[in-house]
Amino acid sequence: MSKWKIYLLGFATLLMAPLGWLLCGMPEISKFLQLDSIPTVWTGIGIEYGVTFGIFMLILTNTETARKSFSMQHQLIRSMRLNIVDILFLSLCAGFGEEILFRVAVQQWLHPILASIAFVAIHGYINPRDLDTTKYGLLVCLFILVLSYAISGEQGLWFCIAAHASYDFVLFYFWGRN
Repeated sequence: MSKWKIYLLGFATLLMAPLGWLLCGMPEISKFLQLDSIPTVWTGIGIEYGVTFGIFMLILTNTETARKSFSMQHQLIRSMRLNIVDILFLSLCAGFGEEILFRVAVQQWLHPILASIAFVAIHGYINPRDLDTTKYGLLVCLFILVLSYAISGEQGLWFCIAAHASYDFVLFYFWGRN
């Protein structure tokens, strides 16, 4: 995959944020993005949570069965030939765009459990024809479920963004290596 397509994919993911803002009725941006809570301890804890769960998933998916289940994702990520800047960019775009769309907007209409399952299913980790992939998808559901409840707790939006971005960073980095 060419670099311009990779960055186009990242920017497309970022467009989920304004879509979430529109779905929420276009509230004041600083309140919508919870800008006053970016530099909190919870943002740092979110990074730790994402890295820890990412490493946990790497360990669990380091089996022959898991490698078969995730071979498509591994091949796609490897084909991108991502450097550290690419990985950081894509991870931040996904963390920001997807968390705003799903946690802030979609969860207004769906229960956190349903929103978590929908999120993981859209990413292809729940597949009734592939139970091996689905069992790992259910573990990812646990990660996302924590974010689904954290958004309305004291952890807030930036905990969720930080956790999601750091989780993606770990997987992109390690799954992208040959």
